Amino acid sequence: MNRITAVVVLTLIIATTSFAGSISDPVKKTNWRVTESFKKEFSGAEQITWSRTNDLNKAQFTLNGQVMFAYLNDEGELIGVYRNILSTQLPIQLMNEIKNSYSDYWITSLFEMATNDGTRYFITMHNATHQLILKSENAGEWTEYSRIKK
Repeated sequence: MNRITAVVVLTLIIATTSFAGSISDPVKKTNWRVTESFKKEFSGAEQITWSRTNDLNKAQFTLNGQVMFAYLNDEGELIGVYRNILSTQLPIQLMNEIKNSYSDYWITSLFEMATNDGTRYFITMHNATHQLILKSENAGEWTEYSRIKK
């Protein structure tokens, strides 16, 4: 995983557990390259709000009724897009692996992240003794990303 992807992943994990951060007017804080690139990539986006996270421009928006988050650098290059999803929206292999191997956990967050490197899924689960974060790259198997004892 390259440095930018690692920063985006960590930012996304933090963002899914708390929605802290300043939301601001895109005209005041976001340069024209970024806003024009965003408009071209997500032409039907509505309810757009902008903030800065780790030297990236973060757009929170609604597209086709779903809240999404896009990260763009200052040149307007799209770094990644993520959205929270339901477990039923996972690829079948990943959904079955969760049901079969992690039945003693409950899901607290699940999101899909799309970058130029492919699509990744991150799931945070809890049981009585642990918090577990798993990731899957390009709908492969789940791998343990983090395990924290409660």
